[in-house]
Amino acid sequence: MSRAYRSKAQWQALIDEFEQSGLSRKAFCEARGINPDYFSQRRRQLQQETESTGFARVATESSPASTAAMQVRVGDAQLVLPMSVSPRWVAELVKALSV
Repeated sequence: MSRAYRSKAQWQALIDEFEQSGLSRKAFCEARGINPDYFSQRRRQLQQETESTGFARVATESSPASTAAMQVRVGDAQLVLPMSVSPRWVAELVKALSV
């Protein structure tokens, strides 16, 4: 395996892709030429950084089979909202939940 240097954003995109893939870690990493142990290490590091900042990662997705949606993940919890939701409402929700 050749060594590829990836930014945090690139690692996060790979991790997101893995989580959506339904593949085992080993199968996912083999298909992309990534060392599975190193992948797990980077995944843990990014999760710890996300948890320590107090911020939740938000992702938007759109596919032909579904309408656009916003996903908010904090730990194991996930909230999926339609993109039509007001940003102000989302901010108020986050503020209420942080109390």
